[in-house]
Amino acid sequence: MEQSNRKTGGLEWVGRYVAVILLSLILATAIGSMELFAKTTIGRLSASHLVQFLGYGAALVAFWVLGQRTTMALQERGGKWSFMQHLILPAVSLIVVALAHTVLLLLLKPAMDASLRNIYNWIFILGILVCAGWLVMAVLNQSASLTALFTDRKAGSRDRLCAVCGAECNATDKFCRQCGKPLGGKA
Repeated sequence: MEQSNRKTGGLEWVGRYVAVILLSLILATAIGSMELFAKTTIGRLSASHLVQFLGYGAALVAFWVLGQRTTMALQERGGKWSFMQHLILPAVSLIVVALAHTVLLLLLKPAMDASLRNIYNWIFILGILVCAGWLVMAVLNQSASLTALFTDRKAGSRDRLCAVCGAECNATDKFCRQCGKPLGGKA
């Protein structure tokens, strides 16, 4: 077991998240397309749309949590891929918000009139633009604190400074989270 963890780098949890995402998508599609679910309704809401909402929604939540956990793993590991930690969560959030528009419509569309639908669309347009802006800022390396807001479990445990770029790092980090260079002694 320990040897297999070394080979995979302790990332076996990624496969479990991918499996949950795929299973949620497959079940939502398969069950949602069954005639029984398509023809059974409560008002204007079909059981098919409810099942698809639950399955696709679960896949989106699992995808976002996968992105968050990947970001935290990169923060803990450091190394040459540490620069990606600031890009993953904004990119995943952008994808989730964009897809959530359609997924939520499965449940909400029967209850919306044209004016509510317009407001709903504008809320998602703003959400997508905010996430896109976050991603652009992450590329420009300006959003480390916003990413830390969602992923940093050990607030206040940073006590090392990178000699190369001056970034704050955890005492356990071997490489700088910002530039990826090896860290020296304590600050």
